[in-house]
Amino acid sequence: MLPVLDGLNLHIKAGETIALVGPSGGGKTTLIKLLLRLYEPSSGSISIDKKDIKDIKLESLRQHVGLVSQDITLFTGTVAENIGYRDLTTGIDMKRVELAAKTANADEFIRNLPEGYNTGIGPRGSSLSGGQRQRLAIARALYHNSSILILDEATSALDSMSELLVRQALERVMQDHTVIVIAHRLETVMMAERVFLLEKGKLKELSRSSLLGTHEDSLSSAGFVI
Repeated sequence: MLPVLDGLNLHIKAGETIALVGPSGGGKTTLIKLLLRLYEPSSGSISIDKKDIKDIKLESLRQHVGLVSQDITLFTGTVAENIGYRDLTTGIDMKRVELAAKTANADEFIRNLPEGYNTGIGPRGSSLSGGQRQRLAIARALYHNSSILILDEATSALDSMSELLVRQALERVMQDHTVIVIAHRLETVMMAERVFLLEKGKLKELSRSSLLGTHEDSLSSAGFVI
């Protein structure tokens, strides 16, 4: 059986934002699952601050690597509980909740809800729009102070206004975190400092200038929505 990722070598500096692009099946999701230890590598290793992630307690790893994906997992409860859910048993810090929400561009819509941060959002956040759910997910990652953030199609399937608000939130997040962006929208990809094409398990760095000058057919082959 051929490996999904073949001879991949990637070094991300602390505080850097990189983007991964490429067609479906190229290995982007596999790479993220390896970083979260949902998969174990058959060979090679993944290190954070020169420490192999296999030597890091899983609970600690998941605390420091936050995931904001296209499929948001919210639960029946209040806005505040969904943002600070890991502190439900010890007590949620509302100052941290509100700060995280402001950074995630969510504070304004939350305060317009019937009971603000104490508003119930229904099963899986059914009372919120897609853009609102995405911003709550970003706020949750910020509340838990994840030093590494993975943004997996975080602006996909949103209308233009919601996408703009989410993208503005992401720009704030990128200033203080190490960020891995998986995206098909060129506007989101261009927020990264470096861009990599992952295709058929192989990794290739793309220059920003080449992206700006790329023709439509080349963008489509790289997996971009145009």
